[in-house]
Amino acid sequence: MPLDSAGHARYLAILHATYPDATLARIQGNAPRAVKELALKCLAIYHAPAPSCFAADAGTLRTAVTEVSLAPGPLEDTRVLTLVCELEVTDGAIYGHVLGRSQDPRSASLDSRDVVANAFIVTVIDECVSAAVAALDRAQGGPGMSGVTLSITTVFHNPVLTGSTLRLVNRTLEVAAETTSCRCEVWDLTQRRLAASAVFAGMQSSPPKSLARL
Repeated sequence: MPLDSAGHARYLAILHATYPDATLARIQGNAPRAVKELALKCLAIYHAPAPSCFAADAGTLRTAVTEVSLAPGPLEDTRVLTLVCELEVTDGAIYGHVLGRSQDPRSASLDSRDVVANAFIVTVIDECVSAAVAALDRAQGGPGMSGVTLSITTVFHNPVLTGSTLRLVNRTLEVAAETTSCRCEVWDLTQRRLAASAVFAGMQSSPPKSLARL
């Protein structure tokens, strides 16, 4: 969906923002500052105009970045990026992901068993894997593009109850000129079990004109 003028302005404001050193210092991992910051910005874009809600703060009710790390890849001259995020699954957090936000968040995001709907889990996975792909693109010298989601093949292992804290461990598989892929594990820290696992496949798109001017 094309951005209106206000949405475009918020998008550019997030991309141009500089996060405080204290915010980035709370994010573990060996990734450079610019890469950690790009991961925060990617997540912030999903919930503009409130980018600060994604700072790694223990009190946040939305996705918090806790680690961004880089390691050598399986092939020569390749790297793997690991992005770890945490999310407290409260009614407020669920409501922030409900499209339209006109329905009661519980009825929109709970299934017939009164547990968190799988659609909510997939939405959070999509946000996190896209941020991981974009962060690795930046680490490899690119503009920090996540591309377009083609598929998210997901296995749901255990139900998630409201009040649970989720940890999403995202590891890139490949970020190339045309295709991108990333694996995500969703761990329920409250119940101490695996909630879901997914493999993301995407396609890189041409950078928008606004990025070319950054």
